[in-house]
Amino acid sequence: MTATDHRHTLLAAGLGAALMAVVLLVNSCLAAGAAAPGPPTPSITPITVPATSPEDCGARDDELVVATGDDVSTGSVRREVIHEWNELVIPSDPDSRLPGDPRAELLELSGSTDVRRAQMAALAQSGSCQYDVLVLDVAWVAEFARHGYIRPIDLDTGPQRADRFLPGPLQAGQIDGEQFGVPFAADAPLEFRRRDGQPGGYLLQLVDREIGTINYLEMIELGGGRVLDGDDRTRVALDDDPDGTWNALNSTGAEAVMRESLTMDEDRSIVAFKEGRIGDRPVSAMRNWPFAFHQLAADPRMRGSDQRLRFEVRAPGTDGGVLGGSVLAISEHIRPDKVAPAMRLIGRLTGEEAQGRLFACGGYGPVLTSVYERYRAGGGPTCPRQDGSDITNPSLAELATLAEEIRRSIELARPRPKSPYYAQFSEAFRRCARGVWESRVERETFFSAAPSLQEILNGRLPAGPPLC
Repeated sequence: MTATDHRHTLLAAGLGAALMAVVLLVNSCLAAGAAAPGPPTPSITPITVPATSPEDCGARDDELVVATGDDVSTGSVRREVIHEWNELVIPSDPDSRLPGDPRAELLELSGSTDVRRAQMAALAQSGSCQYDVLVLDVAWVAEFARHGYIRPIDLDTGPQRADRFLPGPLQAGQIDGEQFGVPFAADAPLEFRRRDGQPGGYLLQLVDREIGTINYLEMIELGGGRVLDGDDRTRVALDDDPDGTWNALNSTGAEAVMRESLTMDEDRSIVAFKEGRIGDRPVSAMRNWPFAFHQLAADPRMRGSDQRLRFEVRAPGTDGGVLGGSVLAISEHIRPDKVAPAMRLIGRLTGEEAQGRLFACGGYGPVLTSVYERYRAGGGPTCPRQDGSDITNPSLAELATLAEEIRRSIELARPRPKSPYYAQFSEAFRRCARGVWESRVERETFFSAAPSLQEILNGRLPAGPPLC
């Protein structure tokens, strides 16, 4: 076993132990609750377990461990950009390595956003020092910040100046007036439409995961209904316009959503869109994230003999979808001598060169205004063709169009609630909305859940069985 393998074994063992501790505590709490009824609205509180001692972190003195999810980009460009820190920033001669510039080591967790959040939270709750930097979904910043899992970041000094970033992604990393996450990738919905002229259905991603919650929110709010309101989107507004909300959720607009969307995630919907059908039912349009553009553009089936794309892409509507993306955050349990190098790594990953490459080669939405301005002015980077590869990378004109639509969608997009209890709200709301689509939840039941959804978002568990 190599030293790197050993370090990864230690990381995996620490992750497993932390998760097991959390599971045991959750089970004990559930058992206690079954034995003796508690108050009608008990508070949702983070589970805490004893902190990990520094000597139990493994041989990590010369590493910055970056906890992230799977790289969804074409060609795994995000992994390359992070790994280049080791080649370009740190001298190859160990004797000349500058103090405070450790290597960057990726700890790739589950590809599912929901499971990845649970894994990161479990390590943070355990007081683990086994990772230093987190690639954190913007939806979880409030939870990690208010529960003390990540530390504030000062953007007034150094290369991470706040005025470089798009306002939406920047504000998504702010909690209670402090910056806890530096924007890394910006996501907002895009509509993809086939140009072959065949009539067909519209695909969403309504699978029972966080992407399903996002799509139910967008279905309602882009369709003229209401779910959330308030400065931090923490007021449940289902009852504000019940008719509009119900009609939007049931997709009674001009373009009905395909029922097959119930089993669709991002990847499966891309496959169906490429094939132009699900079984004997044609598909003509799809909602997805910006990364889907590169996966489609790289497929020869999605280009004509003149290399023109067989699909078009645009920001959906004028009301805005749900803001997605990720931030770079620093663990509260990072060793003090690693904070400065962690900030230097974050500075490199959010620099114009890295952001341009992540977009051009991987389809990650840039977070810097300067990258969009370069494409609007006719410049901007393109991705070089890999030797021996049959992948067709997007042209400069195609990237410029994509950048324009991404920026428009980001500027219109609305954040998810800035609540540390958003994960619990997401699961409960999705169960109700999915129940409507599965024809097991009636209108009255759906809207009667609004007060309980508000309680959950405020950190209180309603008494009784699960909603819907």
